[in-house]
Amino acid sequence: MNWVEVLGFIASGAVFVTFWMKTLIPLRIIGIASNLLFFSYGLNADLTSITLLHGFLFPLNCLRLYQAMALRRRIHDMAHSEYDVKSLLPMMSEHKIPGNKFLFERGDAAHNIYYLAKGKAHIVELDIDIDPGHLVGEIAIFTPDKKRTQSIKCVENCIFLAISEEKVLQMYAQNPEFGLYLIKMAVDRLLTNALNNTAKLSRQFGS
Repeated sequence: MNWVEVLGFIASGAVFVTFWMKTLIPLRIIGIASNLLFFSYGLNADLTSITLLHGFLFPLNCLRLYQAMALRRRIHDMAHSEYDVKSLLPMMSEHKIPGNKFLFERGDAAHNIYYLAKGKAHIVELDIDIDPGHLVGEIAIFTPDKKRTQSIKCVENCIFLAISEEKVLQMYAQNPEFGLYLIKMAVDRLLTNALNNTAKLSRQFGS
């Protein structure tokens, strides 16, 4: 057995290893290695078909590896960055709510997500004030019964901008950054709610 045949077996082994890969980036790296091995084997063994095949597969695997690494970087960036909610404002309609009035109450039907543009509001169940620049009402959009889970009361005259459930779902499907932002915000709200309930129970049983 000469060195060219050994090279062919090594190249075949590299292809076999790709079938064991469970993640995309290692698979592409091993695929590129097998392309180089088979290309060298085809040249030295005068196998034109193998040389051409892996000559074309090599840049394709390089492209797919670049795309996979770019996607991983994008996901990392999305997970560690904040979405600019102001990009939604042109799609939203204005609602003015007087002070001491409710934007919505717990149990109301949920059709919109709201952005507080001016004034100050209060989440009654969480006993938390909301300042301008925040979205509210996002959790109810994703609940099975589409009912409000909390009540929002205006502490002073407020201007809210509303975006419909339909547009929210379209944005969620088309814009991964917006979808991730909504998930993070909903989780943060649920954790705050859980901590608030825990604190209330502690006060009740402690007194």
